[in-house]
Amino acid sequence: MECGFFNTCRAVIVFIWAALTLLIVHVASATNISIHVAASEIERQALLNSGWWKDRIPHNTSDHCGWVGITCDYEGRITDIGLAESKIKGELGRLNFSCFPNLQYLDLSNNNLSGSILSQIGSLSNLKYLDLDRNNLSGTIPKEIRSLRNLKVLDLSNNNLNGTIPKEIGSLRNLEVLDLSSNNLNDTIPKEIGSLRNLKELDLSSNNLNGTIPKEIGSLRNLEGLDLSSNKLNGVLPQEIGNLKSLIGLFVRNNTLGGPIPSTLFRLTNLEVLYLGFNQFNGTIPREIGHLKNLTYLFIKVNKLTGAIPSTLGQLTSLLQLDLSSNQLHSSIPLEIGSLSALEELDLSDNKIHGIIPDELTKLS
Repeated sequence: MECGFFNTCRAVIVFIWAALTLLIVHVASATNISIHVAASEIERQALLNSGWWKDRIPHNTSDHCGWVGITCDYEGRITDIGLAESKIKGELGRLNFSCFPNLQYLDLSNNNLSGSILSQIGSLSNLKYLDLDRNNLSGTIPKEIRSLRNLKVLDLSNNNLNGTIPKEIGSLRNLEVLDLSSNNLNDTIPKEIGSLRNLKELDLSSNNLNGTIPKEIGSLRNLEGLDLSSNKLNGVLPQEIGNLKSLIGLFVRNNTLGGPIPSTLFRLTNLEVLYLGFNQFNGTIPREIGHLKNLTYLFIKVNKLTGAIPSTLGQLTSLLQLDLSSNQLHSSIPLEIGSLSALEELDLSDNKIHGIIPDELTKLS
């Protein structure tokens, strides 16, 4: 009898425990669903409050995951917002970024958005792609941008942003593309940019940046494109530029850079495009320029270069355009220029060249 009694008690206890477990799972599941529903409704309401989807909601579709430019994950959380070239207008701040904690992709480029980039941008900690290019944004780049540690692409170009490039941008260690061109940014280029070791494209052109090019830029060993053109940069092109062995395009035209062209530049054997024009570079064009055998475009116009045109230019057989105009180059035109069979444009005007025009130039068909 005692054995039967204890077996019955044990069975009751097991049943009660199983029932409690199922209840806990059910409550947890229901709570989880409620949380997801609440979060989803917050996102939906934030989209509506922006006013940008007023005319973009398909008929009979209350589920915002089916709206134009919206992508959700399997739990219904928004991961992508893409409204490039959608003619949306108004303040950027009308979209409350803090309502989208799972957002990974945000493209609002080529619209008519105004206002500033608010500090709440820092709440998008999962963001990998941010493109606000070609709008009418003003104000400064907020320091809170440092929180976007997963960001790979940051494009704020073609706006009216002012102030400095925040040093906090150096925290974005996963960044591969940084484009801040065509704004009104001023002050110096922060040395913290040298921390962006994964960077492949850096474009700071067409701003009001001044001071020298920081030597830390030589730490960007994966850089393929560097454009610092049309600023107010001075000083010299740092020797550390020679560390950028992956560089394909280098643009520093239209600044007030001076001194000789650094010899380390000619280590960059992957270079295809080199724009040094409209500066104050002096000294001679080094013979080592012949090492850059992949060059297709070479522009050193409007500087203070002296000496002879090096015959080693004849080794650059991929050149399509060669412009050395408006310098103080002298002596004769080297015969080796005639070896540049791919050349489509040659400008040696406004120098002190003398002697005859070599017959070899007739080979430039």
